[in-house]
Amino acid sequence: MPILKTAALWLTLALPMPLAAATPADLESQIRALLAKPDLAGTRWGLRVEDKTGHVIVSIAPDDRFQPASNTKVFVTSAAFDVLAQGKLANPGTQVRLEPGAKGLQNVVLVGKGDASLSDRADCTRDCLSQLADAVAASGVKRVGDVIGDDSFMPDERWVRSGRIRPGSHTIMSALTLNDNTISITVSPGAAQGSAASAAMPDLAPEVALIDEVTTAAPGTAAEVHAEIAPGQRAIRLFGSLPVGGKPQTLHFDVDDPADFAAIRFARLLRARGITVSGSVKPRHAPLTAEGILATAPAAPDVPALASLTPPDPIEDLTLTAKLSQNLHAHLWLKKLALSQGLAPSTPAGLTVLNATLDRAGLPRWSHDFYDGSGLSPDNRITPRAMVAYLHWIDGQNWAPQWRATLPIAGVDGTLAGRMKNTPLAGNLRAKTGTLLAANALAGYVTAASGKELVFAFYANDRPGDAPSVLPVMDRVMQVVAAGN
Repeated sequence: MPILKTAALWLTLALPMPLAAATPADLESQIRALLAKPDLAGTRWGLRVEDKTGHVIVSIAPDDRFQPASNTKVFVTSAAFDVLAQGKLANPGTQVRLEPGAKGLQNVVLVGKGDASLSDRADCTRDCLSQLADAVAASGVKRVGDVIGDDSFMPDERWVRSGRIRPGSHTIMSALTLNDNTISITVSPGAAQGSAASAAMPDLAPEVALIDEVTTAAPGTAAEVHAEIAPGQRAIRLFGSLPVGGKPQTLHFDVDDPADFAAIRFARLLRARGITVSGSVKPRHAPLTAEGILATAPAAPDVPALASLTPPDPIEDLTLTAKLSQNLHAHLWLKKLALSQGLAPSTPAGLTVLNATLDRAGLPRWSHDFYDGSGLSPDNRITPRAMVAYLHWIDGQNWAPQWRATLPIAGVDGTLAGRMKNTPLAGNLRAKTGTLLAANALAGYVTAASGKELVFAFYANDRPGDAPSVLPVMDRVMQVVAAGN
């Protein structure tokens, strides 16, 4: 599309007021007016916009420190691309081994290596747990002792510790990951008021108890279904009510112990192949220790694998991580950064490598703090100026085009698929989103009405709990920025 026609489209679709030849001061004044909406009072805003030469276009609180939320993934995925370009990032797959057990039987050990894509869902076509079960069956084993889910390849750091993380956000991390470490339960109302509801869980296994206490309420009443999953317990209790004639409700939850969950599911597949499990089904963890936080990665044990899977290509998984803002995958990539430097795959070691990358990019140490790889920690911090500087640094790397292709595109895909549709920003803004309970973020690149590309970082923090979403205002501001340049 010719630039003149594009500019006309900006003025027609994006703005009711003319912005031709707006000075930076005029532009910033208009933006500040948009941010001053009374119903968003108390929200703390930060915005930095520069052109590709570093010329500043808008700068609001550029050196204040903001929660970046999933903007954190910008740093983790770009650091992974940097390591990939150096040929240092291994991508091992899940393995199955046979080890000596009690009573002359062999134990089956499912060994996780940090592959986030392992699945046993019905639609699985690659990286499937069933392939490892087939390998055990093909070995001729008819009876085994224990079935062990082993995630000791990485220290046991399952949780990002925060009271503000919602269930079902892909928050439980493990070197042995199955089905994104989530389970789904569908609850349907009964035929008559007072009757029991019915619950279905495709991931159910004999070792997991489903306690269904959901009742059927009068027609037209509100659906209210809750679940209780106590840590360390193989039981899920459902309670609440659904109205007669109401729609089934599907709940999604993170599993408490991914290695245990994977072992349970693997034992089920073995039994389906005629293999008797005589022993226990259990996890095997490696606790994080003070000595092991930054230790050299241990050598692999001299135990041959019966079979190994091949994970997806790293760039494919990094694209999924950025486009969908997949928390679990991002944090596992942080741990793999540590492995790339010969360190144990712990969170602290991964953060050490990440901070070294930020140092190389020239970011002042005070401008950032990170505690996880996904952005779920409410203690993460970045300044708008530092984020824009980092995006400029990325553009100078030989892997920049491949990394930029992982970012969501406004109105097209990923976490921006539903935003900025039917505006000139659709297809012209490529950026990483970020969302926590009181924080929103957007950072990346936008093509302005003139055809010039701008680099930006935009943060909204401390939004009051009863305030409306800040996203419409953020999207509107970006239209103003792009239309005025």
